[in-house]
Amino acid sequence: MTRYRHFAAVAGFAAAMSGATLDPGRAQTPGFDVNGCGWYIVLGCSTSRPDAKRSLLQLGGPIVGGGAGSRVINTSDVDGFRNGYYCVADGPYISKEEAGSVAWVEAVPDAYVKRGC
Repeated sequence: MTRYRHFAAVAGFAAAMSGATLDPGRAQTPGFDVNGCGWYIVLGCSTSRPDAKRSLLQLGGPIVGGGAGSRVINTSDVDGFRNGYYCVADGPYISKEEAGSVAWVEAVPDAYVKRGC
């Protein structure tokens, strides 16, 4: 069985984030360059893509969270991340402060902000 790093229990997450929706007046990809550089909120990682996708769905899917959108990223494709993992992440955001202002930590206490490019 795949072990998760930095991933807390997600029961009730969708209810906790039900008020968080994408702001239609805000760009879906707020201010990062064409290579996807920016700040990510990492919600959990696995060595298995299917496990990471299941975790994303348990969290409420890609439209829940901040305006950048949550998704599974392959860390081998993002400089600054340790290779070999699939992480559920929200981002990228323009700044560390912007990423840190999103309320993921309330639902996923082990969530953390990391720069990737």
